[in-house]
Parts: sequence; structure tokens; C-alpha cells
Amino acid sequence: LIQDFVACVARHATLRQLGDDSPYWVCAYANRQHDLGKEMQDDPTKTSFYRGMRLSKGLLLILNKEGYFGEIPAAPFTRIWCAFEL
Repeated sequence: LIQDFVACVARHATLRQLGDDSPYWVCAYANRQHDLGKEMQDDPTKTSFYRGMRLSKGLLLILNKEGYFGEIPAAPFTRIWCAFEL
């Protein structure tokens, strides 16, 4: 799965003609996934998640394939945090 993610990011960078030094902010790696309670705020604009999005110049949405971990295909537009990202 990590290899698929890295391949998607590399392909995105190639298609967008981004340099090797182009940064990517990855929510899963930037937030304390094991302790999200410390990151949660009543006002979502006060979170590092929001600040990271404000600094970004675009969005790369990578969807999982059907069958990963027995999950159904990704449905990001039905999830509130994905709608917030957009």
C-alpha cells in the first residue's frame, strides 16, 4: 500500500512537472493518528490540518482500490473531513 501511494505521488509530480524538491503534506503522516484528540478543536480552522491545507497549492486525492483490507471502494465525497479538504 505504501508503495502504491509513493507511485501515485511520483506520477502526480511527473504529470504536473514538479521538481524533486516539491513538498507534499500528507495528513496521515502529519497528524498524531494515535492521539487525534489533542489535535481536535471546536474550530477546525485552528488545527494543523487546516493550516497545512491553507499553505498548499493543490490537492492530490488517492483512492484505494476495491478489496484493500476487505473495504468497499473509497467514497471520499461522502465523508465530512474529505469535503472539508475540498
